[in-house]
Amino acid sequence: MRHLCGKLRSRRGETLVELLVAFALLLLFVATFGGALRAAQGMQSRAETSREAAWRLIEPLRPVGAPCPGAADDGVRRYEFCGEDGRPAFTLELPCETVTVTDGEETHTFRRFAAPADAGQADP
Repeated sequence: MRHLCGKLRSRRGETLVELLVAFALLLLFVATFGGALRAAQGMQSRAETSREAAWRLIEPLRPVGAPCPGAADDGVRRYEFCGEDGRPAFTLELPCETVTVTDGEETHTFRRFAAPADAGQADP
């Protein structure tokens, strides 16, 4: 019994080695977290730079004139975009589809302009 009591008394608290190991692990976790945080901040900065560069590239493209309130007679709305020099850069044609939605007693009519479902698909 004296032998057991002696062992229990000698094991009070942590040893200096255990404290140093715990401190080293804590420093390792803090360093890893700091590195990850710096990497995330760098990615955010690069994303903002890319976004600003893309905006500067597309800023000169402006629609020519105001778009008409409705679709043309053929059911297609056309937008012509020109560069800074005034020359046409590209034309965007969006087909118009009229959609009617009934919500209880109210009926709402919308115009939906979207690319056709088969756009961009090559014929086999």
